[in-house]
Amino acid sequence: MCLNSVTKWSLQLSRSIALRLTLWYALLSTLLIAVAGSALYWILAEQLRQADSQILVSKIHAVQTALHNAGDNYTNLLHETQLEASTIRGIYIWVTRPRQGIIVRSQTFNPLLDGHKAFDHKPQGSQTQQWHWKVKKHEHFQVMAQRIAGNPASTIYVAMRTSEREHFLAFYRHALALSVALALGMAILGGYLIARRGLRPVHQLATIVDELSASELHRRIAGAHWPSELATLAGNFDRLLERLENAFARISRFSADIAHELRTPIHILRGEGELTLSRTRNIDEYQACIASAMEEYARLSQMVDALLFLARAEQDQQVLEKKRLNAHQEVASICAFYQAMADEQEVNLDNEVDASIVANSELLRRALSNLLVNALAHTPAGGSIRIHSARTRERLQLIVSDNGTGISSEALDRVFDRFYSEDAARMRRGQGTGLGLAIVRSIMQLHGGEAELESAPGSGTTAILSFPIIHPHQDKYPIR
Repeated sequence: MCLNSVTKWSLQLSRSIALRLTLWYALLSTLLIAVAGSALYWILAEQLRQADSQILVSKIHAVQTALHNAGDNYTNLLHETQLEASTIRGIYIWVTRPRQGIIVRSQTFNPLLDGHKAFDHKPQGSQTQQWHWKVKKHEHFQVMAQRIAGNPASTIYVAMRTSEREHFLAFYRHALALSVALALGMAILGGYLIARRGLRPVHQLATIVDELSASELHRRIAGAHWPSELATLAGNFDRLLERLENAFARISRFSADIAHELRTPIHILRGEGELTLSRTRNIDEYQACIASAMEEYARLSQMVDALLFLARAEQDQQVLEKKRLNAHQEVASICAFYQAMADEQEVNLDNEVDASIVANSELLRRALSNLLVNALAHTPAGGSIRIHSARTRERLQLIVSDNGTGISSEALDRVFDRFYSEDAARMRRGQGTGLGLAIVRSIMQLHGGEAELESAPGSGTTAILSFPIIHPHQDKYPIR
């Protein structure tokens, strides 16, 4: 149980942005402090070593001069050596020759020569050389030696006790390590507080989003108070809320429209059934009731099919199988299907389309059929319906125009809405569902195009289907 709690807590911490920022901030701060402290330590230690080296060099030069002046008079050389050693505390000087060994030494006791660990290095060549020598655990020396040519040759050794310097550098290292550790702790604490404060707007945004519900989609969260890093997110979220609000409103209207439209045929069916069952009737009356019910069933079936099509058309994943079609042939097949109806109504159908188009044949025919049905319904005897094509720079247009009754300006803004009909009585008589033009608009949206209507009362109506142009040498659709 405890292990599971620790594991869960570790997972939560690993997902925390504040913790990640804190660790990166602490790591960077500690690294910078450690690098800066190490650089200062190296500069300090190097400066101290160079200062000590300058002292040793000066002592070697002084002893070298005394050795040159003394010749074989070791008394004067010993005096000069002791004098040079006495000017600075902790200086030891001795001079050696190959066969004679040590000829002079500045002190009677020399810890480098008389201790348990005797100094045994010798310079190679005529250049000055130096070493760091440790006699005991805490007793350090810096030794410099130089060979002096002559007959016989001599070697001058000068040693300086550097225990205080090493102790000081050790204290500096410990202080630096302690400072880095304290800086790490302060960076973690301060970084976490800074990160939590910096991420406070994120928590505020999360709280606002969590409080939103379907009834509060009208709320907007973008504003000048958000940091620039969250302003874009807040703006995008507002646009998402706007799309959701529109979708909910559209679904609500759609549901209300469906309930309203389904209620009429259901009431008709129920009323006719109750009326028929109210008393015994003859066979002709029963058949009339069944025939009327069949008309309502057909209208319901037509409405359900149209609604299913619209629902599928609104799915973003809808993918069309499109081909390059001969638009004249497609229109000709639709005109042939409705020619009998047009002849009965004494309406002339003119197919003047001359273009190829990339589209789904079934959906194109359905859109044209809906437009022709509407045109035939509103064109009086002796009228005509003309179907032709036009091109713009980016669009290919199929245009269906009639010289019928036309549409009022008030209705023109709503004709593409579902279940809308300017002649409500006509819908009540079962002549249409009010979904034809809504289906046309959905079909055009699936093709990446647009559907428009231009009309005026008494001047006829023009329906324009605009398809995006795909040139034959640029597409993969062969003409059918």
